[in-house]
Amino acid sequence: MRRLAELHVHLEGTIRYETAVALAAQKGLPKPATYEYSNLAGFLDVYMQVARFLVTGQDFERVIREHGEVMARQGIVYAEISVNPSLHPADDWTDGLVRGRRALAELGIEVWWLIELVRGAPPGANERSLELALRTEGVAGIGLVGDESISASPLIGLIERARAAHLGFMPHAGQVGGPVVVREAVEVLGATRVAHGVGAERDEAVLRLLADRGVCLCVCPSSNRRIGLHPDFRKFTDLGIPLTVNTDDPAMVPTTLEQELKLAETDYGLDPNTLLAVAWDHRFGGGG
Repeated sequence: MRRLAELHVHLEGTIRYETAVALAAQKGLPKPATYEYSNLAGFLDVYMQVARFLVTGQDFERVIREHGEVMARQGIVYAEISVNPSLHPADDWTDGLVRGRRALAELGIEVWWLIELVRGAPPGANERSLELALRTEGVAGIGLVGDESISASPLIGLIERARAAHLGFMPHAGQVGGPVVVREAVEVLGATRVAHGVGAERDEAVLRLLADRGVCLCVCPSSNRRIGLHPDFRKFTDLGIPLTVNTDDPAMVPTTLEQELKLAETDYGLDPNTLLAVAWDHRFGGGG
């Protein structure tokens, strides 16, 4: 079995529907809607509803262990998993990240966390997220999510603090936003790895920028399709832009990393072994 590695997956998006129902019941909350959507707004409605069921450290540990079982069946031995603290108001849940990560290590799966900042969030919220990143075991980097029409330049100070602490940085840019968002991520924020980035497809100058700087795009083919996006991933690799495929929100899409690798091969002519090698080369944790 190949040793699979994944760099772009959201913990909140790994929650099985059955688990979401059980967590809601534990907290006396309404049963969540099924994972049905056709655009980004619909997806976010589902995602936000399910994310609020993750409250305690025990909740986090349960979800992590369950996703660990999914990864183990596929042969995933390395994963960087993003968590958005703005969706989880208390702070005592971080012990669940630690326990869950240690449990997966016993299965031979190396997990590192990316703690997400949010575009347009109050400064105090992003400060809190960075502080959680700096003090939580197993954090390899920070991410950036939120409305791509909002400039991320006000967050440069926090990003630089993260870099000074030797954390990586992978912003979401160019998922639904255009090339200007990708350019900002690279030229202003200094990203060497971008989540999605497919909006760059529409601007040859931004594509050259990505290629010249060797910026890795962590793309998610099935996730894109679920919200009506159909980028030509082969265009990126033909220009020499490093690419790795990922599941994004595997329980909600739904998909597996094995399926994404197969899709990349059959629909775009991409070599799965090359995609995996890019993932290993551009990882933030484990000496990457």
